[in-house]
Amino acid sequence: MKRKKLWFIILLIISLIVISITTFFVTRTLAKGADTELTNTIDDFLSQRQEYLLNENKHTTSSPFGDDEIARILFIGLDSRAGQTHGHCDAIQLIEIDKGKNSVQITAVPRGTYSPLPPGVGATTTDYYVSNACGLVSLEYGVKQMEYILGKKADYIMVVGFSEVMGILKYLDLPTTPTLQWLRHRQGYAIGEPQRAHNHSTFLKKLLTTYIPDDVSAFNAPLHYIVYKLIQTDLSFEQTRQIIQTLSDMKLHEYPERVTLSMRPAYAVQDIAYDEEHVATDVQTMLTPIKHLLSPKDYSATTPEGIQNQLLEIINKQKNDPEFITWAFQNNIWLQLQDEIVSQQTQYDIMTTYLSTLTDRATRMQILSDYIIEMDYRGLTQWSEKGKELLKKELPS
Repeated sequence: MKRKKLWFIILLIISLIVISITTFFVTRTLAKGADTELTNTIDDFLSQRQEYLLNENKHTTSSPFGDDEIARILFIGLDSRAGQTHGHCDAIQLIEIDKGKNSVQITAVPRGTYSPLPPGVGATTTDYYVSNACGLVSLEYGVKQMEYILGKKADYIMVVGFSEVMGILKYLDLPTTPTLQWLRHRQGYAIGEPQRAHNHSTFLKKLLTTYIPDDVSAFNAPLHYIVYKLIQTDLSFEQTRQIIQTLSDMKLHEYPERVTLSMRPAYAVQDIAYDEEHVATDVQTMLTPIKHLLSPKDYSATTPEGIQNQLLEIINKQKNDPEFITWAFQNNIWLQLQDEIVSQQTQYDIMTTYLSTLTDRATRMQILSDYIIEMDYRGLTQWSEKGKELLKKELPS
């Protein structure tokens, strides 16, 4: 296995980015400023949680594990649609890593699980879903509802968006479009949403039991940092490294039974294997009998080239709009572009435009430093040099 691919798989496992795959028609996420408020809310919420955790006795050390030697991490995948100021929490998984027992418990919560809403919120009975607890109220309220359903409180939160998922799958050299379709599919199942939620857990278990190495002493810190920066979380960078080490020590590839799956509330679901080499055929087998019943706007009817062209058209139309540029930068929108050359140029263009809107020099320098680290690691010397030239202009003369 390629070294680069291996480490991206390891980081994908710890971030669980794959479970956030819930929205697939890209123009649904691209209204001007569609989730600016949500992004700010996430930043504020996680910042407050991190400050609180640092003041708690069991978190006075850097260890992510409590006195019970368990780290409970709630992973949330956002579906921020056009015209919405809040995003739906459409993918929900609680990962409990038990260091003492050398075990991992993955508990899925289907997005359609009932959740109450505050008075005056929600117009129809279909609004009373846990996914809407985030979308119609707030992330903080949604987390409380998830914890109630799970019957457990999370130690940490990780929130991930659609662009980051696209980028990581692309870095993994996984078949992006059919993998997205496989993880998204629900229409062909008798209990669609619960089965899809369980499929996310099954996919995660496959990654955990297949790709975690025995020795992480040579773990690539720059790459870890690049991916860590894509995630919104109250876990520190050092804590994620400790979690990776713990998972490695469990030797999950030798003992896959150490990873168990469950669901709250419980449903009778199947373990449907994800097969990287045959996923495209598997998807077509599922879609063909019902394809005529699906919406024409469904992602399954759109080619990657078509999606990229739509995305580039939207970016081009709004490239001079500071509000859109801020949104595009914060959501790493270039990661959705399949063509690497186009993606790299778009990333640079959006970054430089965004930098021109910032008045704080320290913030600009941090963004440029992160960009240079990423370009150097990926071996993109041309873009690294461009970043260094911009950074030189920020330094005192």
